[in-house]
Amino acid sequence: MLQKYKKIFRNGLLVVVAIVVIVLFYLNFIYSPTCQNYECWQKRMVKCERTSFVNEQKEASWGYEIKGKSEKECFVEVTLLLAKKGELGINEIIGDTMTCEYPLGSVTYAEKDLSACHGPLKEDLQELIISKLHSYILENLGQVSEGLEQAI
Repeated sequence: MLQKYKKIFRNGLLVVVAIVVIVLFYLNFIYSPTCQNYECWQKRMVKCERTSFVNEQKEASWGYEIKGKSEKECFVEVTLLLAKKGELGINEIIGDTMTCEYPLGSVTYAEKDLSACHGPLKEDLQELIISKLHSYILENLGQVSEGLEQAI
């Protein structure tokens, strides 16, 4: 009879340990709390703690997710969630992502400085910038030419 209770206790203990391991795995590697404001995002990014945040701007909505860290860097995945208004030409790249690597302890918005980022979203944003500059130069070529002549 005692053997039967020992076996039940051991099996129950194994189930409890398995549940604890699963919960810890979920909390450490899968679960990512969502920040509702910039202050929350700022605190978690300084410590490079897993979290996500949606930055609502008038031109677009950007999704940020802290993926993890190395000894010196914090890895943030950035996604263009929604193009809102203006002639930015970003409707075609909605859903694209890029990964940004920032020094531990820093806080920034990725779309403000693309130098720390890599991935399809960065490449597409750079193409849009170059295209817009090219269009601007072509539209204002006469004014640029006049300015150059006056300088000589």
